[in-house]
Amino acid sequence: MRTALVAFALLLLASAAAQARDKGKGKQDKPRGAEVVKEGKILVVRGLSGAEPQLTDEGGKRHLCVGPLHAELLRLNGHKVRAWGRAGDKKLMTPTFRVQRYEITDSGGGHRPAVGMLRRQDKGFLLEQKDGTLAIDASPAFLRQLAKRVGCKVWIVGELDGTTLKAYKFGWLSCTTPRVLKPGKETSK
Repeated sequence: MRTALVAFALLLLASAAAQARDKGKGKQDKPRGAEVVKEGKILVVRGLSGAEPQLTDEGGKRHLCVGPLHAELLRLNGHKVRAWGRAGDKKLMTPTFRVQRYEITDSGGGHRPAVGMLRRQDKGFLLEQKDGTLAIDASPAFLRQLAKRVGCKVWIVGELDGTTLKAYKFGWLSCTTPRVLKPGKETSK
C-alpha cells in the first residue's frame, strides 16, 4: 500500500512538471525578433513617462509603440495604420511593438492621405513622395497654415487630379529643419 502511494505521488509530480513545461509553448505567434505586420488604430494613452502611442489591432489586442518613430506615431492619434516591426518586452503590463516603418491607411472618414516632405516652389507647395511629387492646391487660409510646415514630413488628404492634390486636411509628422517662431517662443524641429 505504501509503495502504491509513493508511486501515485511520483506520477502526480511528474504530471505537474510536464504541464508547467508545456504551459509556455505556443504563446508567441512569431519568434522574438522576427518582423511582423500589425494593422489597427493609434490611440495616445497616458504612461509613466508621459504620452504613449498605442496600436490596437483588429483583434482588440493592444501594443505600446516604441522605437525611432515614436514621436511621429504620437501625432497620429485616431488614425488607422499598417505598421512593420518587432515584438518587444512588456511596458506598463502591455506588450510593446518596435515600429520600423508604417503607412497611414485611414486618417478619418475612410480617406487615405498622401505622405511626404512639404516643399515650397515659387508661390506654391509640393509634396515630395517616394513615388513622385504632387502639387498642392488649396484655399488661401489652408496654404497659410501649410506654409508653417515647409521642410516637414506631413500627411495631406484631398482629391487627386492628375499630379495636383486639391487638399482640405493635413497634419505634420516630423520636421528636420528648425522653424523660426515669434520672438520669445522656442524653435522647434
